[in-house]
Amino acid sequence: MLARLAVGSVQSGMDRRPMIWALLDALHHHEVQVQGFASRACLCEHQPIASITGLKHRYLDSWLMDEAMCREIFVHGSRLADLAIVEGAFPSKDANADAPGGRLETLCEWLRLPRIVLLDASRITGGLPCRPARVDGVLLDAVTDQRHLARLTTDIQTVWRTPVLGSLPAGAEFRRRIDRLPPGAEPPPELLEELGENLARSWDAELLLQLAQTQPLGPVDGKLFRSEHSSLRLTVAVAFDEAFGHYFPCALDMLEARGATVVDFSPLHDEHLPPESDIVLLGGGHPERFGWTLAENHCMKTALRNHARWGRRIYAEGGGLAMLCQAMVAPNGETTRMAGLLPVVASAADPSPEPAPVEATLARANWLGHAGTQIQGYRNPRWNLEPLGHVTGFLDDDSRRFDMLGTFQTVGSVLEVHFGVQTNLLNHFFYPHKPTPPDVDPWSPG
Repeated sequence: MLARLAVGSVQSGMDRRPMIWALLDALHHHEVQVQGFASRACLCEHQPIASITGLKHRYLDSWLMDEAMCREIFVHGSRLADLAIVEGAFPSKDANADAPGGRLETLCEWLRLPRIVLLDASRITGGLPCRPARVDGVLLDAVTDQRHLARLTTDIQTVWRTPVLGSLPAGAEFRRRIDRLPPGAEPPPELLEELGENLARSWDAELLLQLAQTQPLGPVDGKLFRSEHSSLRLTVAVAFDEAFGHYFPCALDMLEARGATVVDFSPLHDEHLPPESDIVLLGGGHPERFGWTLAENHCMKTALRNHARWGRRIYAEGGGLAMLCQAMVAPNGETTRMAGLLPVVASAADPSPEPAPVEATLARANWLGHAGTQIQGYRNPRWNLEPLGHVTGFLDDDSRRFDMLGTFQTVGSVLEVHFGVQTNLLNHFFYPHKPTPPDVDPWSPG
């Protein structure tokens, strides 16, 4: 049986990081291998938890995936773990039930997940929040003292009829250290140790693990990751380093299952692209933290320009798009020159608004799809784009036209698109593609 849990907040705006990181570290020291999942396929909400679990964070989404697809991706992603944890937010009284986007509650139904609710004790003043329709356990964050913990435990067990599984103290130094972390930064080991130790003083590990094994999942089809080698020999170069690294792991798994060779490279440290690269993927991340290092890597910028100049394909999202622009502006106003493939300035905002789910249509073809192709994804609000000259916007909505822009072969986007669950897009990776020599218009017919 696959042990699994949903762990989510019910109070709008609650910072889940302290409890999630504490839980993962405590489970690690309990010798439980955990695979973490987000409840939305939204990379700009990236949780830097691979340093705790040793496994890359994975993504589910009830808006992008149907039940069968979601179950298969969940089982595939959990194959190396003892316990799978799906993290997100349960419906709250101020949530819009009709708003688009992935829902943790729907995933609980599809995957038969026991529900663990996170509560911020510092925000419980006039009584407990509304009880979710189903809750199997509670973890309490920001508890003032033992008296506070005892009172809340009694209330929760009496009113919600649910056990309290553990707690974290309020006012601890670790909270200030978490708040000072740069966006997307890996938490240092000593911070994780402190979090895990605090939770381990009060948690009921046996009950939590027992709850994780209460329901069978049922049969799952394996067709998504079945080997299906394409006749097209394809090498996909993927940017992975401290600046870039936000990808959907199962999308890369699907590329490999179809016969693609996926190799990584570092825009920060390497001077050239992997040999015989057909497609370059520049994923999101935080390149604004490494602006001068990227700007001074002239060999890599030249390699990217040459790759595009000879008509080979590039797709970039978020921070990866910033790498292709004329210039990048960090939140502190520092401006650095990037590869210059696109006549655009990309500015990073910090902090940024909540990512929004977007449904769009390609108004003009690029290598990802024909005109009329439907695209779903989450808009990364961290990046603002300012065109410096003529640039082609691909989307049909005038208000979002430049959320995806570029040339036929070089495409940049502030939408985070999960290729693995949009087969029409994944298929285009494997369509025969003849590189276009310099000075030939890729838009011209024939």
